[in-house]
Amino acid sequence: MLPFAKSEIDLLIVNNPGYNLGLIGAGIAEAHRLPKRNWLRRQVASDGFDHLEVFRARFTEAMQARGYRLQWPEPLVVVKNVKVPRATLGLRKSYRPVSSDAQMDIGFGFIGYAAAGTQDSAPYRPTVVAAAKLISADGKNPLFTEVVNYNEVFGFYEGKAIVLQPDDAFRYPDFDDLEAAGPTAVSGLKAAFEATADKLAEQFGPVQ
Repeated sequence: MLPFAKSEIDLLIVNNPGYNLGLIGAGIAEAHRLPKRNWLRRQVASDGFDHLEVFRARFTEAMQARGYRLQWPEPLVVVKNVKVPRATLGLRKSYRPVSSDAQMDIGFGFIGYAAAGTQDSAPYRPTVVAAAKLISADGKNPLFTEVVNYNEVFGFYEGKAIVLQPDDAFRYPDFDDLEAAGPTAVSGLKAAFEATADKLAEQFGPVQ
């Protein structure tokens, strides 16, 4: 396994009309979004939730059940002063040789809570966009690439990703409902990362 890129929990209303009204509209939309995002990050921090550790534990368990042994790097995240050229979803643009049988690169796009729009019919739901690439030990040949999208609200990966429907237990019509949920909202994120890890692991057949 290769170190993750740094990623942070976020909050977003997709298709917010404010972003289509020029710089002033976008500025107003961001002014409304950022305090909500900051609340979510404080909630995550106070709960001690580490999305990368949750993903690592669940993915390791699921892959071991299929006969794979994963070797995770320490530290788990690329150190700040190391420059790693990356492409879509945080996956690397190139790979170096390794001593293991193969190397796996996992990257995250949006992670957090997202709503498809501003209407009540577009609630906030936990959202994870994750990509995985398996590369030969010499770093030259891609062996497997897949994207898993838990709560598809963006449309960027339509037809190109495995889509997971979010758990209806974590469905919040507006931000006040999400805020009132408190720690339960973090439970929704945990469920999303675990489901994403399970689905990625399912794409690998058992070791023969």
